[in-house]
Amino acid sequence: MTLDDALNEMTTLIRSVSPEAVLRTTRRGSDELAIRAYVPAEHEDAIREATRPRSIELLTSEGLDVQILTYDITTSLPPEE
Repeated sequence: MTLDDALNEMTTLIRSVSPEAVLRTTRRGSDELAIRAYVPAEHEDAIREATRPRSIELLTSEGLDVQILTYDITTSLPPEE
């Protein structure tokens, strides 16, 4: 699996919980990715629960470090792209 595949998969998981999520990504080398999800506060825990198992699996089986960071969009506005 590539980092782009992992990004697409995690984006789908996040949007399944919070369709209006605003996402920002930061790549750190060829095997690390941080996805910052700006969502309503009530979606934060559900996103963590939905993505944590897959993030761990990507790290242990694919060697891809994909971190999902959630922020309350009402108190932390996403930076411009």
